[in-house]
Parts: sequence; C-alpha cells; structure tokens
Amino acid sequence: MANKPLPVILRKFVFRDTLLPHDVPYLDQDIDRGQDSAAVRLIKIGSAASQTLKPENQGKIPGYFVMSTAPPNVEETKELQESEWQDAAQGVQEIARHLYDICHQSGEDIPNAELMIAVHGYNSSRSSVRDWYKTIFQYINRHDPAIPGHGNQVFIGYRWPSESIEVQRLGEALRSLPPLPRDLMLTGWFGALFLIFFELTTFRDTVAGVAIAFLLTLLLGLSTIIATLIILRMVVYFRDLYRAQNFGVLDLVELLRQIDRAMVNLKADELNQQQTHGDEPCPDQENPCDEATKIWQQAQRKIKLSFLGHSMGGFVVTNVVRILSDVFDSRSIDHQPPVDVGSVFQLERLILTSPDIPILTIVSSRTNFLSSSLRRFAESYLFSNEGDLALRVASATANYFAFPSSSQEMGYRLGNVALKSSHGDPRDYGIINLSELDGHFLYDGSSIAEAVARNPSQAMDHLFLTYNRFRSSGYNTLAKLWQKRIVASQPDFENNPTEQKQSIMTIADLFTYFDCTDYKDVTWSLQGQSDLKPKGLLTRANRKKALGWWDYFWLMVDGMLGKRDVHGGYFQGKFTQEMIYRIAFLGFTGYLKTLDDDPTMAFDAHVALSKLHMRCQELGIQSFLSPIRYRVNIQGQNISDNKQELLEVIDQESTEILQSDKMMAILKNEGFEVIEK
Repeated sequence: MANKPLPVILRKFVFRDTLLPHDVPYLDQDIDRGQDSAAVRLIKIGSAASQTLKPENQGKIPGYFVMSTAPPNVEETKELQESEWQDAAQGVQEIARHLYDICHQSGEDIPNAELMIAVHGYNSSRSSVRDWYKTIFQYINRHDPAIPGHGNQVFIGYRWPSESIEVQRLGEALRSLPPLPRDLMLTGWFGALFLIFFELTTFRDTVAGVAIAFLLTLLLGLSTIIATLIILRMVVYFRDLYRAQNFGVLDLVELLRQIDRAMVNLKADELNQQQTHGDEPCPDQENPCDEATKIWQQAQRKIKLSFLGHSMGGFVVTNVVRILSDVFDSRSIDHQPPVDVGSVFQLERLILTSPDIPILTIVSSRTNFLSSSLRRFAESYLFSNEGDLALRVASATANYFAFPSSSQEMGYRLGNVALKSSHGDPRDYGIINLSELDGHFLYDGSSIAEAVARNPSQAMDHLFLTYNRFRSSGYNTLAKLWQKRIVASQPDFENNPTEQKQSIMTIADLFTYFDCTDYKDVTWSLQGQSDLKPKGLLTRANRKKALGWWDYFWLMVDGMLGKRDVHGGYFQGKFTQEMIYRIAFLGFTGYLKTLDDDPTMAFDAHVALSKLHMRCQELGIQSFLSPIRYRVNIQGQNISDNKQELLEVIDQESTEILQSDKMMAILKNEGFEVIEK
C-alpha cells in the first residue's frame, strides 16, 4: 500500500567547501536564503547532485532538515508542489537506505544504527532553527572527532510551525479580533476618553462626577481585559502550543511512520531478491511485507531512536513517543511497556533542555505523556536552571489561564526545577549523590530497589521549585509537593505518623539531572571562543541558596541587553555543548569513554564518572545521577532487568496510594465505579 504524501519539506545538509560547480544550482534558495557564505548549506533531495554527494560533502553522519508545511495561520495554507512531495518521499527512502545499510554491516564491533532527532522550542523563527541545526551538523561532523567515530547515525533537525514574537503582528492581532470584544474595547477606550473630558471640565466634585468616575473605571477595566487578550496572542505562546500539538507532533509521527515503512519495504525487496535467485525462499510468498515486518520485529539489531528536545520541543517529543506507542504497540497500557516502537525502532535516549512540560508529570501518580515516555527510553536526561525566566515567568503566567491548577507550584514547568544547595559550599556541585551511590550500590547481590531503599539521598528530596526565606524548611521540594498530593487524597495522612510513607521511588528517578544555575564557562561557538573570561551563561552564577526577586530583575535586564540567555545558554557554553551533543549521539557510556581517554589504560567507568564529577564541580554544575545510570553504565549490569524492577516498585507504590481506603471512598463519592483487584 502506497504511503500518503508526507506533509514536510525535506532538505539535506552539505558542506559548502566541498560542493562542485554543478551542485550550486540545486542549493535551496528559499529556506537557505542569504546563506551563500555559510559553512553548511541545504540542498534539495531530488536533485541529481544530492544523489552523487561524496561522504565528505554530507558528513560521516548525514544530516537532514525537515520542516512541517503547516503555516502560522490557517488562511495561509498552500498546496505543495508535486516536486516537494517527491523530494520528501525520496528523502525518506534515502534516510531508510542509509540506516538499512548500517544494520546489515557485519562484525561484532559494529554498533546499532541510530536516528537522532533534534526539536526546537517556542518562539523560534525558521532562520534561527535552521542555524541551530546547521551548528549541530557541523559540530558532530567536523568539530568533535569523538562523535562520528562509528558512522552509524543519521541526524534530523525537525522544525514544527513555530513563530517568533514580533511587534509587527499587532495589526494582525487587531484584525483577527472577534467583533464583540473588538467593539467592547473600542467603546471602552473612546467612552473613557469622553468621560475624562467631562470629568475634568464639567462634573468635578459632584455626585455626577463620582458616578462618571465609577463608569470610567469600569470602561477602562473592560478595555484592559481585551487588551490583555491581544497581548497574550502577540506572545504567541498559546498559538505555538496549538501548532505544536496539532501539527508539529502529527507531522513528526508521520515522518517516523514512513521511515519505518520504508525500512520494512527494503527488507521485503531483499526477500524477493532471495526468492528470485533461489536463496532461502520467503515463507510467505504472497506477501513478503508481512514476513519482513515479522523479521524486523524479532530482530536483535534495531534502529535506536533518540531525541533532543528544547523548551516546547520537549512537549513535542514526549507526545510523539506517546502516539507512536499507542499506534504501534497494543501493550502500551502494560505496566512494563517495551522500548520498541513500530517495526524497526527502539527508543534509546531522551535529552530535555528547559522542557516546557508541567511539573505535575513527575509529582503525580497519574499516567501522563512524560511518564509514558520515560518508561520506554533507555536513558533520560534533564538540563534546567532556576533562573529560566522564559518558563518561570512567561510560561507560568500564560499557563495560569489554561493549566488546571489551584496552587502556584503546580503551574511551574519541569525546566524550572533546581537542586538544593548551601551558600558557597563546594560540595553542592558536581554529582551531589555520587558518594551515596558509591556507598549503597556496592552490596553484592542486592537489587536496585534494595539499593535505592538504603540510599537516603532521593531525587525528589533534592529537587525544588521555590524557596521561602521566612520558613524554617526553606525549600519547597518536589517531595513536599508529592506529600501534599497524598494529604489531599488522604486527609488523615498528615496527622497520623504511622501512615506517613514517603514514596521511595518515583518516575523522577529515571532522569539524570543537570542544574546549570551556577554554571560558569566561556561563551563558545564554531567560529571560536567569544570570551576569554568565564561568566555565568544562564544566570549571574553567584552561588546562592536560591534566587530572589532582585536576582530575577537583573536577569531580565541582562536578557534585554543580550548578556546571557536564561533559556538556551546550554548551547553557548563550551562544556555543556560538548556534554549535551556527546550524550545525545554517544550515550552516557560513550560520553564517559571520551573523558577517560588514556590509550595506555583500560576504560574504567568509575574513574570517568569521577572526572565528570570534578569537571561539573569546577564549572558550578549540580548533577543528580539516576540510580539506573549508576547500576547500568557504571556497574555494567543489564538495563532491562533493573529498569523493569524499578518500574514495578514505582507502580506498586503508586497503586498503594491510589487504592488506599480514603482514596477509594473519595472516588466512589465522586461517582466513579471502583473495581478492586
């Protein structure tokens, strides 16, 4: 069955200095406009030039720019030309062929094929997204020799239809305002001006003047409400969220579905050729695609699928994974969902930087899109910082209108979490739970659940959202939020110490955290080091217990002056760029091997981890290492067994909370039909 047309524009990244004169006419002149001198260019997939590119032109890790064709406004929808449909289909075939050839390379040392997809965040113009993906392509192919060593990967930079905040959009916002609020706003403004005139000239110090003043206040208030709606539209947050959820997610799902199908078709073609030449005939001669699907589903060497999601891109990624799981896997409602999605993919790494995802997703026992994703990935990482004003102010304020929360804390986003610290204590930096992991995970024969239970250092106890200087407890940790949720469901919980049970493990334990609030480093790009002196890249890096309002004010000033990027500074520092891209393309063990690179010594994961700890400590980064990472990547144990055991304990503890007598009574009183098993 033929695939439906793919609703994306697909281009290939190439290095400009390796292009030949006959390649130039096929370079993209729309998306890549004004990039004649750029080191990396975009070339059309369907061109003859793109089919004859040498490896040095396209890089050892081929890269593709994929852009959803959904427009910023529905009125601007345009039908793609037939050539674009063909280019997209041919691009899918090219990606599938490259991955397929890697999968069929012989040799024990040949790693699995990998597809790495980067997804940008909110308020991102097409040119800024294009430039970021070009930077990644150039970084992994020419700057960092450790990444493209095996040549087993393909990189995709995916752009969903985001738009940037621009003052010029005010006219569009006013034109699209519905008649009733538009007329109310205009009536309020003109009525207010008229009443001000009479108030100042005729009715001062009279009863009529007081009445006019009251009416004036009412009209101004009404106009202000409508003006606030216009401002909310101009910050494009809700518009971007709608486009991300309804266009960006679905178009990326369709791209992956078609790559999956193309891989199956390639295997079916191979089976047909074997049948034609008399080699091991296909058992199902009538439908080789069915047999090819079975072979892929049972294959040991699947394609590892990894994602790097920034800001709202994290929301896109986790929803894509949820849909892929629901579409492909009838066991997605199981308590131990497999890592496989589709016929050919296996979820590998999830890297989120300042994710615009509700904090509820890791402090709730309810099933949600992030929880579903974390259960399936082999590795999960979260980069955040306390001074992220884009999330702490802009996103939290916008979601105040839409997110169903009755408390301030639940309105924050996952990218707002930070790790607790003491003023000026160097022990607060580096991998802060390293000594506990070394001490409690070395018991022979103990399960990961037992090791975590012995460990007094839990992720939820260290992660916090806000800090109250007038309370003895100070930090408002995620553990406290978790406990509040239990108290809400069990009113007697707080007053009955015998019933108080802090959840030992939660879904938060699947993340490895990097808090970059106090990160100091040189600003670095592919063009070279910009600053000779290290500085705070996301905040002023004053190493405080917690940031106060005065700190946020100066961060706002610094942001307006362009001194630091509180939301995306991770991609400006030399160390964090290296760490993020190496983890994304090499995995945690691969990254540690680049740190412990003495050729005269055998690789020692403990030594490499200590080097990472000392480097983070030196640069002011706090990290909390997931127990899974320590057990698997440092102690070398099997990930499937340990992860399944951890998930079983998490589910068991969540079930105990949900099935408590108090919770059951509440659900029954609210009209739910409760079936106890």
